[in-house]
Amino acid sequence: MASEAATILKHGWLFMLANVVNRAAGLLLLPLYTRLLSPSEFGVYALVVVVADLLAVMLMIGMNNAFTAVYFEHAEEGDRRRVASTCLLAVVGTSVAMVGLAWPLGMAGSWAMFGDTGHAAVMAIALAGVALTTLFELALAYYRARKRSGLCLLVSLAKVVALLAFNLLFLWALGLGVEGIFLANGASFLALGLLLVVAILKDTGFSFSFPILKRVAALGLPYAPQSLLDIANNFVSRWLLNILLSTAAVGLFAFGMRLSQILFMFLTASFLQIWSVSRLEAQHGAADHGQADFVFHLFVVLLTGAGLGLALTAPEILWLIASADYTPVLTSMPFLVLAYVLHGVRMNPEVAILKAKRVGVLPWISAASLAVGSALALALVWQWGLLGAALANLGREVFQIVLTETVRRRICRDEVPLNAVRIGWILVPAAFAYAAGWYLFGTAVDPAFTAEKVLLVLMFLATAVFGPGMGSAGRAMLGKLLLGRVRRLQSAS
Repeated sequence: MASEAATILKHGWLFMLANVVNRAAGLLLLPLYTRLLSPSEFGVYALVVVVADLLAVMLMIGMNNAFTAVYFEHAEEGDRRRVASTCLLAVVGTSVAMVGLAWPLGMAGSWAMFGDTGHAAVMAIALAGVALTTLFELALAYYRARKRSGLCLLVSLAKVVALLAFNLLFLWALGLGVEGIFLANGASFLALGLLLVVAILKDTGFSFSFPILKRVAALGLPYAPQSLLDIANNFVSRWLLNILLSTAAVGLFAFGMRLSQILFMFLTASFLQIWSVSRLEAQHGAADHGQADFVFHLFVVLLTGAGLGLALTAPEILWLIASADYTPVLTSMPFLVLAYVLHGVRMNPEVAILKAKRVGVLPWISAASLAVGSALALALVWQWGLLGAALANLGREVFQIVLTETVRRRICRDEVPLNAVRIGWILVPAAFAYAAGWYLFGTAVDPAFTAEKVLLVLMFLATAVFGPGMGSAGRAMLGKLLLGRVRRLQSAS
């Protein structure tokens, strides 16, 4: 039987590719947004997204995470199909109802966010689009649970093509601005959502079970307050920037967050799609915690290396995709990137808590983090504006990861805890590498400097792999996995 580490890595790379493709539209469209929208308009877009995210949380009630957990609670294929059909039909019904309520909710959201109803139309379009997006996300969760990685990749490619085509039509050709972005999203997910619903129900059949829905809700509902609180954490800094500075400051902060979020979209989310499924599946049989811990450590090394590269090359990225109006965000980028690296680390104890079915503690952790993050934002945004917002975001993430790991150690004693020293052996060299890069190159854009920044990242990766953090046992396991991969390729050829 293949080792757990080999299994995770074997399936993970294709799911990671599918997720990269799935998220690629957001990255490919960012230059279009930053070229056609001013920082002020991008700030409006960012504030509308916050309201849309709130609706997404209320619609999904942690559906994706709960669906996966309940799906693997059932061993029989017929029962698993019933779980999938029940969840999908529930989301379809809820989404239809929310589309019907989009206009009054848009009016209320515009008034709450901007103090008038001037943005009611764009808010309503955004909320209707979110209702359609939930169908797409649940469909992908179903295919991931089925380990249909090739189909996930195909669906993700279709999403990218649809989003690019509709955004070019509504935003560039018709010049509809922020409204055009949400019209493009809605049109894309309407087409894809309908196709996926038909395909999945054809596979599972029409079957609805109130006990299953109740079980999914019991596991998923605790994620709703947690997610709402996480969104509130993101909202506080944007709201303070809007109140104390301007909507343009919100746009700059949101742009920096969007760049940093690349780490989550392309690495963390991709890794968790297979790692978390593997950890949940392992609870029903023998599990090698050491191998799972090794895979996670390797992920943190790669995530930190990617974060270092992103922070170092931020001037080049900005030069390529945005106007000079977005330059003030550069001083905040290392702190925004580090927060997303720590966010990836925090997923380790959160998955352990999910596996133990103790998710009821997560909203309390998020509530405490909201209190700390809000206090930090109030103190730091007032003093340092955009940089203060980035520091407050980082401080909240540090507090949340410490608190989550503390709770995990109390309620999940059979799980391998995070090793702060090993994580430190990854983060500290990365911090030194970034400081050296900032001292040597600053914000200058030069091909020679870019090549030297890549060299800095490679030096960091070598330090992280061959340093004390990985350890001799980890390097031996990595060597064994790589050797096995080479042998399989040779056998195939």
